[in-house]
Amino acid sequence: MMLVRSDVALFYKLWCALVWSVNQKHKIVPVFKKPVYGERICEEPFIVIRSKLWENPHWIDDFLCEKDSDVLSEDECEILKGWRENFIKGQFMVVKHLEKYSVFMTCEGSTKLYGVCGISNPVREMVSHDVPCLVDAVLLPFKGKIIFDSVIINHSISFGKSMRDSIKDEYEKIKETVGIIEVIGVPPTPVKQQHATKKSAPLQVVSLSAVDKGSNVPKSMTAKYVEVAELIENFCDEKLNEEYKEICLRALAKLCRKRPSPLMSGKVRTWACGIIYAIGSSNFIFDKSQPINMSADEIAEWFSLSKSTAGSKAAEVNKLLDLSYFNAEFQLKGLVAENPAIWYLTVNGLIVDIRAMPRELQEEAFRKGLIPYIPADKNDDDV
Repeated sequence: MMLVRSDVALFYKLWCALVWSVNQKHKIVPVFKKPVYGERICEEPFIVIRSKLWENPHWIDDFLCEKDSDVLSEDECEILKGWRENFIKGQFMVVKHLEKYSVFMTCEGSTKLYGVCGISNPVREMVSHDVPCLVDAVLLPFKGKIIFDSVIINHSISFGKSMRDSIKDEYEKIKETVGIIEVIGVPPTPVKQQHATKKSAPLQVVSLSAVDKGSNVPKSMTAKYVEVAELIENFCDEKLNEEYKEICLRALAKLCRKRPSPLMSGKVRTWACGIIYAIGSSNFIFDKSQPINMSADEIAEWFSLSKSTAGSKAAEVNKLLDLSYFNAEFQLKGLVAENPAIWYLTVNGLIVDIRAMPRELQEEAFRKGLIPYIPADKNDDDV
């Protein structure tokens, strides 16, 4: 997933020389120490200079015509010409980290997949979020591989479950029908499915208004549901509110419907505590700035459990229900309304805030289960 040491040295030799020459000629950064591979390089001026460079790629031609460029070999000049002619600047979705490279998916125009190698570190160490994540980058050809120009700019945008599923589906479709571009300018080879009959699981349509108080729990789990629900209701009546109680009971019912249900084993008190702890955590209950907040110790203490036992069971619940701030299914309505990541969708290859799009697109997104409700239909009192 990264270059061998000799290629790392070659890349930085060319890249540092180019950036230094561009700044010397165009005075982009007034005070700029000559970058040398192997020494610590200040990233900020580098970012400013490389931004101007890719706005003016003909500067690479100027560099190749300079007297100092005579020290470059013919192969090194060809690498720089390749950058000039084939660089790809844009916004990408990093969708997968594979053994050979990380896969970048274009966000504009026709969707393409690029297999991008790290330089001295794997790409996964350069991005600050779990995939899929949004980045700005400049892709470059380099000795039969695709790399980037040493800088990846991360966007602090995370995506809800529906969006992640949509991105994954798009990735799989492009990979199987078009393929992943491993060399810029060389057509990719489609990756055929190993099992043609295997179908991807459909997206789940989840409505926040769907209240499940145990009416859809298997008969074999009814007794366990009632026991756990009683503890949850008592805790929420004393410490939380009706919305928390409704969400926790929905979570309990979903756990009861799993086959086999994890509630078949374990203590009632531990499950009740774990569900409340997990739901509360994903809704920032431990944040003192929230209207309703409390500590993990307080939750565990109420159930006469240790904090470690409560946290361990909550981690299990979290995994079973795929709880996160970006999954609206078990989230407080106020957080759903304020969380932009839940509302970011791909429309015609572009990432947009669906709340700003025409109503017919919102209705289609809601019909497919990609958003929890149609924003225009939500009254202020409901949020």
